[in-house]
Amino acid sequence: MMKIKIIALLPFKNEEWCLPAYLHNTTMIVDEIIAIDDGSTDNSVKILEDAGAKVYSSEKLRNFNSGWSEGSIRAELLKLGREAGGTHFVCLDADESFTNPFVSISKGSIRQLEPGLKIAMQWLALWKSYTHYRHDSTVWSNNWKDFIVADHPSLSYNSEQHMHLGRTPVSPEESGKSHWICYPPNYGTVMHFQFSAYNNFQLKQCWFRCSELIQAPGTEAAINSKYSITLLDHNVELQEMPKDWYRNITMPTVEYDPEWSDESFARKDLLPGIIKYFQDYGVEYFKDLEIWHVPQLTQYRINSAMQQGGYLNV
Repeated sequence: MMKIKIIALLPFKNEEWCLPAYLHNTTMIVDEIIAIDDGSTDNSVKILEDAGAKVYSSEKLRNFNSGWSEGSIRAELLKLGREAGGTHFVCLDADESFTNPFVSISKGSIRQLEPGLKIAMQWLALWKSYTHYRHDSTVWSNNWKDFIVADHPSLSYNSEQHMHLGRTPVSPEESGKSHWICYPPNYGTVMHFQFSAYNNFQLKQCWFRCSELIQAPGTEAAINSKYSITLLDHNVELQEMPKDWYRNITMPTVEYDPEWSDESFARKDLLPGIIKYFQDYGVEYFKDLEIWHVPQLTQYRINSAMQQGGYLNV
């Protein structure tokens, strides 16, 4: 009988704000956590190492002018996981956590997976709160994603892709959700915290837009179209999670702030990162991107125009 080893593969950067929630149930499900740090400046590395994770650096994997090399990082994680004897991989992001019901059935469910098959769960878009998720007719609702996979030699990540890969590696013959086993919500779901810290979410989307424009100059219209859905925040309908789903999990505390205080940005590197893009490329390089709803970015643009003796109509 093949020896089973369940390994969590985690790419991260400055996720101190949400790692305790990620670790709470992940550590009860997996045999090991292998993580790659993409240059964190907060306590993320220490939090993971204190939890027993093996943490590596992405320094040799950065192949792009901006942003992060998600494809190469995920491909390296898969390589490290296989070298560590992993047979099954848990592929949550740092701002995600399994709900409690999955813990009791997790190891039996994962061990029953045939090579190449995946466990998919409902992905809860927690919205401006840590207790309510989107439950309406929008793209944020009724989503299932693949988070766990039984390894197979045909599985891989696209190491050349800049960002926005799927959680699990894929095989050439894989078509849509053909390899998924979808679990109903009472068996477990995955809480996604990005939209809970709503201001940080909006800032992160701005960072994505700027990063992609640097990679592909002149594509402002396509980038704006791609991310336009992230600006929609009306006709929101929410469903409250059962308390048993998250009881005893240390949930993040960064809240939505309609005043846009700097404290509402969970990722403290994002704003300086965008400002660095402004300094390197000139703030007007990004003028046609839909990023100016973030007051800190608009104020920087105004200040830059004033310093140059110009006038900016915003």
